[in-house]
Amino acid sequence: MNSDNAYRAGVSSIGDGQWAVDVCRERVRRASEIRAEIGAEWARHLTDHPRRFDVVRGDTDTSWTFVVETLTPMPVRLSALFGEWLYELRAALDGIVYYLAVRDSGQNPPPAERGIFFPVFTDPAKYDDTNHRGRMKALSDESFALLRQVQPFNAQPDHGSNVLWWLEELARIDRHRQGHALAPHIEKIKIGHRKPLQPVGGILAEAHKLIPIDESVPTPILNLESPAGWEAQQVRDHLDITEAITSRLDVTEWVRNSTAPMKSLELSQRMVRCEQFVLEVVINPLATGNI
Repeated sequence: MNSDNAYRAGVSSIGDGQWAVDVCRERVRRASEIRAEIGAEWARHLTDHPRRFDVVRGDTDTSWTFVVETLTPMPVRLSALFGEWLYELRAALDGIVYYLAVRDSGQNPPPAERGIFFPVFTDPAKYDDTNHRGRMKALSDESFALLRQVQPFNAQPDHGSNVLWWLEELARIDRHRQGHALAPHIEKIKIGHRKPLQPVGGILAEAHKLIPIDESVPTPILNLESPAGWEAQQVRDHLDITEAITSRLDVTEWVRNSTAPMKSLELSQRMVRCEQFVLEVVINPLATGNI
């Protein structure tokens, strides 16, 4: 009997519990494949040298701005892949709770089937609310208590470093912003200049931060002041922009609003951490009742 037939046969009684858990694990494995696809797609994009540097005149004859201009926008596929990665992990979480509901209730579908999902709360009072418990009535008290243990309101130092909270938040962003959660970010900036050209401010002062690139318009980097009468080429001649900027792929809200230790990780490292957490801290322990 193939897997699909085994599942259908299983659900006619209480369900093939091992098959259901294995599907959740397979979703996490697939998420890791998608993460690798994202990395490969980004690397291919960078080989096309998608950005260039330029200087544009400011409001006066002596003011200039050094900008990064996008020649080749980030592939739309990257956003679609990131959405798929979120879907697989979120579906794995929902799937393990559905498995618990079937197992605990002895029914498939379980009672109040449409209300069964993996809960993510930052407020313990909302988790403990009788309405929420009613929606999850198929779960035993033990399973409901186990789910409570991994809630973001238990995270230290706060939910800003909690994997479950971020998966929920990023999935919301992905659904409601047409998938544009990923963006290229300026990682390092190194620009030299020679007198009489003078820097007079700009985001170069924030070089320690990741700076998102708006690919629809040139991104201003450094404001400059030149002698009167200079043309753009003279300004360029007084700048050293060899390997001036390196960029990396990230999710602006994630890197900006997460807290330690998550904040210090690069995107791929955060994604790996999410996969490991979902599998090793949630799915496997819930499947065995040892969380």
